[in-house]
Amino acid sequence: MLGSKIWRATGVLVAGSMILAACGQATPQVIKETVVVNQTSVVQSTVQVTTEVTKEVAVTSTPEPTTGPTATAAPKAVDTIVIGQQQEPSTLHPAIGSESSEFYILGPVMVGCMGQDNSQPPKWIPLGCESVPTLDNGGAALVGTGVDQHLEITYTIRSGWRWTDGQPVKASDVIYDWKLRMDPNFQTDQDISVIEKIFDIVAVNDNTVVIKAMSEKQAKEAAAGTLKGNVPFEQHQSDYQQSGYATQSGPVVDPVYWADLFPGWLPEHILGKIAAKDQASSDYAKKPVGDGPYVVTAWKEGQEVDEDLSDKPFPLGTPTIKHIIFRFISGGAGPVLAALQNGEVDIVPGNVGGLSTANAPDIENIVKGGLYKVLWNTGYSWEHIDINVNKAPLNDVKVRQALFYATDRQSIINALYNGKNEVVNLPGPTTANNSWAYTDNYTKYPFDVAKAKATLTADGWDCSGFPCTKKDASGKTEKLSFTLMTTTRSDRIQLAQVLQQQWKQAGFDANLQFLEARNFFASCDAGGPLSCGTFDAGIYTWQGGDDPAFYGLYACSNVPSKANNYSGQNYPGWCNKDATDALKQSELTINALSRTKRKPFIEKFFQDFANDVPVIPLYAATEPYVYRSGLENFKPGLTAAAVFSWNSWEWKLTK
Repeated sequence: MLGSKIWRATGVLVAGSMILAACGQATPQVIKETVVVNQTSVVQSTVQVTTEVTKEVAVTSTPEPTTGPTATAAPKAVDTIVIGQQQEPSTLHPAIGSESSEFYILGPVMVGCMGQDNSQPPKWIPLGCESVPTLDNGGAALVGTGVDQHLEITYTIRSGWRWTDGQPVKASDVIYDWKLRMDPNFQTDQDISVIEKIFDIVAVNDNTVVIKAMSEKQAKEAAAGTLKGNVPFEQHQSDYQQSGYATQSGPVVDPVYWADLFPGWLPEHILGKIAAKDQASSDYAKKPVGDGPYVVTAWKEGQEVDEDLSDKPFPLGTPTIKHIIFRFISGGAGPVLAALQNGEVDIVPGNVGGLSTANAPDIENIVKGGLYKVLWNTGYSWEHIDINVNKAPLNDVKVRQALFYATDRQSIINALYNGKNEVVNLPGPTTANNSWAYTDNYTKYPFDVAKAKATLTADGWDCSGFPCTKKDASGKTEKLSFTLMTTTRSDRIQLAQVLQQQWKQAGFDANLQFLEARNFFASCDAGGPLSCGTFDAGIYTWQGGDDPAFYGLYACSNVPSKANNYSGQNYPGWCNKDATDALKQSELTINALSRTKRKPFIEKFFQDFANDVPVIPLYAATEPYVYRSGLENFKPGLTAAAVFSWNSWEWKLTK
């Protein structure tokens, strides 16, 4: 279930233009599409959905609330589960994509060493490994002295753990996973900054590996480009330099070292025959062989992914479900609700399923029929607006601050999400209720149109007309205009429209465009606006975790670029060296092993983040997980390490 640290992205983005520009040597595809949407307006911060505007691709409207289907016969055990999922991933390669939709599908296929359960707060549990190794239980230890001191973690693969082709999962599969991710020819959308902390992985035997994190000496050599070992550290020199390894003090560690420093495992006997550069386009990326109870039998693009129970015994239990179908339902919330109304699906998993708190009345009416239940899960996913800080006019910090002041988040939550979501100001989402790391010592941006206008005026913008304008150094008039883009999910279309109207009151001209999620999250060579940095601003969801760690998202080294093969997830392109240093002290030094020592550095990062506004946090999302009343052991967790399908082998269904 968990390999390297992955921030999961779902939903919406903003592209800089309809025709995406190339990034370095990559040649992006042209992504261009429009949709039918409801025109949304704001009257004194009250959201009103009014007339329909035709754009080209129909988005089905939400059906009138009616009571859901009712039981007509005694329930019987069934062996097939159909999952309705609106978002279709761009890949199923476990080491390439970062979309939640991918990892939902991979949940029954790729289980991994460890994960988190659905308890509150979440607990780390062993899955494919015998235990979760920590300093407290002796599974991890600081070894050596002085500049050679380093962290070593020992993992034991569970007896009988196998790939679904019958081959055993071995220590060599862990080593292969690490080497693949460190291969400069392997392009991934996943954060590899935690993998870069590893100096070596040693196989004690076929079932045991020891992961050795870098010492202070090795970290400095990595930054100097002189470190030699079993992977090409010199190819990552720029990352090490930007991460401050040249001034590393003490051993390189991680706040969640037992999970983050474990790269994962991949079937070397299969992928070892495919060049790193070719894996994204390989058959494996569509039909991966995993270590879970199920195998992918077919990916019918635009329709569904089919998974069947493996004929190889699964060590954690014998599933009763033999077939799992992930059915893609496009066109907004309407078709998803209709599928529930007609009893066509057994699970609709949260936002990736196409539903949100905006659909609460419809969902509750369906639940009244008795065939479905709903679990409202408020976890660690947070909706936000990424702002490309390197593109005018949003490259001006004062413009970004004004945009934040012009954003009325609470009225959006009340009108579009039935008041269920929670306004958040910090990434994570880090709040007083869910994190030990919360601080109140940072700049806040309460909704205030007058202050937004005053901030722009003080920055030299003339807002006497619409949009605001400003003369650049050459005397050319610059307009306060940019493009906002989101996916075709109905509530996000409305969200974008409301933001457009709110910002208009302050003089911002935001153009809207809507694309399929798989195009937003595509790699740079496939035209992905995030990885290529061709977007202006983008709305989507990050799935965080219970321990706040942001180096992978916001460190300078994680800005996608030609130097790092367009990997990394710092999509805003925000490089604040003080913030990066604070994250380094919190997450990369021995401070990471102590929350008390970490907290002041996290606070410093929050202050820089709030001042620079590379991101506008909107809300912590409450997601509806709708499932058959006869489904047992359905345990969606709150973090990315506990996707709803993490325990699929335990599911039982009667209907």
